[in-house]
Amino acid sequence: MRSIVSLYLVIGIVLLAIGFVGTGDCPNKNSDVVNNVVFVLTWPVGVYGYVIAGNMTPTQWLHAQACEGGLGSHHDTDLPKPQQ
Repeated sequence: MRSIVSLYLVIGIVLLAIGFVGTGDCPNKNSDVVNNVVFVLTWPVGVYGYVIAGNMTPTQWLHAQACEGGLGSHHDTDLPKPQQ
């Protein structure tokens, strides 16, 4: 069980690190620790909401978290519209 939780957290940390290092210039780094911890803990929800069901590419998603102030700082227009 510990190995599953550790793998989950490691994947979140690696995704965050890729966002900081591998997505291009990062002039406005997200230094909000709470926002980054929430990203690491909820990365599967972000993958589904922003990439699979939304209109972002994985690179845009990671760049928005690491270099554009975090995903929580974006307006509701960035979220996918609910299906009715």
